[in-house]
Amino acid sequence: MLLDCDDPQVGRLVATYVARLGLPADHLAITCHRKVYRDWLGRRVDASLGGAYTYLRRTQQHAILINLERIDRDQPKALEIVVAEELLHMRDFLDGDHRRHAKHGYDRIADRVAALTGATLTEVRTCLLPVKRRPLRYRYACPACGLAIWRRVRGTWSCRRCAPVFQRRYQLILQHDALAGDDALAAR
Repeated sequence: MLLDCDDPQVGRLVATYVARLGLPADHLAITCHRKVYRDWLGRRVDASLGGAYTYLRRTQQHAILINLERIDRDQPKALEIVVAEELLHMRDFLDGDHRRHAKHGYDRIADRVAALTGATLTEVRTCLLPVKRRPLRYRYACPACGLAIWRRVRGTWSCRRCAPVFQRRYQLILQHDALAGDDALAAR
């Protein structure tokens, strides 16, 4: 087993739940670092994840991410819930159940995590910190109808009112950048 995590509590919880679930540890890799997990997967890993499990077919390894940045450590069982849930996903995969969550925190997996850890369903549902959304920063306007639209990121879009699919003649024009101010747009 490869455990790439500096937190000793994660190591103890992994050892406990690997034993309780009867999991083989020889092809198991666990990390607390999103960059390492991204390298294992070969694709981007969303920052909003509290934990993730996947089976890497090319290396025939079970990979688990425990994203400590998203876990609410003020709740006593939060870390235990995330570790147990990801190892339950591994147990399900080994048993041939490849289904995903129906509704995270409100499905069969949440019930099993609660039974396994002794936590309540409310603790299971609230073990992660709330996701911080980017503020609406950029105001765009349609050159034809004048529709104003706020966006979180800069990009190229066309007016949804004037064209149901992208058309260059209805391309939205950046009018306001909330952080740079209107002076910066005038200088461009």
